[in-house]
Amino acid sequence: MSIWYRAHTTKSVKNVFSGDGGLYVAGRWNHKGRRVVYCSQSISLCSLEWLAHNGLSVSGFSYYKYQIEIPSKLILKIKHSDLPKSWNRSPPTRITRDLTEEKLFNQSKYLAITVPSVMVPEENNLVINPLHNSFDSAIKSIKTLGSYAAPKR
Repeated sequence: MSIWYRAHTTKSVKNVFSGDGGLYVAGRWNHKGRRVVYCSQSISLCSLEWLAHNGLSVSGFSYYKYQIEIPSKLILKIKHSDLPKSWNRSPPTRITRDLTEEKLFNQSKYLAITVPSVMVPEENNLVINPLHNSFDSAIKSIKTLGSYAAPKR
């Protein structure tokens, strides 16, 4: 088993792990219109990623912390050497989205893939396909680890 973390302002596990965000916005690893759930290998990395993508200051950041367990055999590990040279460009390009389409969404063996974080390339994020037939089992492993409310100034 592999443990991953997610931070979110929403308390509802159903909403946090729905993958609905990808329906409205393209991410580094998903095309717009594709359900996707992003997690990180640590609480600190998922918090940093969330802050970077939502443009919030640390002083106003309040969130819930979640943990999910994914069977290691259902995760494809993508290494730096597997990625195109422009994988970490900002804004993200189609090349990383297309790679995830091929390696994750257009196959049935893997529930998720690990990818390096652009913020901290030595650490990994997890891209989960919530439409995979093993996702319902993974959802049952989710634990809410509590919440964090930033101190008011």
